[in-house]
Amino acid sequence: MAPWTRTTTERYGVVKWNFVGKGEKHLSLEVGDTVHIQEVCDGWYRGYLVRNRTQQGVFPVSFVHLKEAIVEKRGDEEVVMSAEMPLVKEVTTTLREWGSIWKQLFVANKEVRVKQVQRLMWELMEWRSQLLSGTLPTDEFKELKQKVTSKIDYGNKYVWTEIFQFHVHT
Repeated sequence: MAPWTRTTTERYGVVKWNFVGKGEKHLSLEVGDTVHIQEVCDGWYRGYLVRNRTQQGVFPVSFVHLKEAIVEKRGDEEVVMSAEMPLVKEVTTTLREWGSIWKQLFVANKEVRVKQVQRLMWELMEWRSQLLSGTLPTDEFKELKQKVTSKIDYGNKYVWTEIFQFHVHT
């Protein structure tokens, strides 16, 4: 086995598939988790979950989609952050939250509500793709940013109202 080497290019990624760690040093991952990658060796990364630095270990390279990152040095510590524009990050976070709520409504067999939340999510996913494409003219980009923020505001009011009603009536 080759030695672990510190990586300077592969620093940040998003998990594509669930990984259930079997070994003591394995880091279990769920789709959508973000990871800070520190070292690489023979098809494995060593790193930790961005949301919880204490959860660290090794995981397969193939389970991670690499993203562009910004690395800041703060004394002895490195801070690795996504280089995505803040609005794209906001959409991603919102989709994760709404996805969790969508799942609760689905399990509770609330078909109409599931379809409504799903429609909101599809719109945001489409717009997120457009934001990431980088092909929109400036005026269309500004208009899309406004639509996205309005949809998130509307959706949050709708989705959280639904989940509140769901919990009150169950």
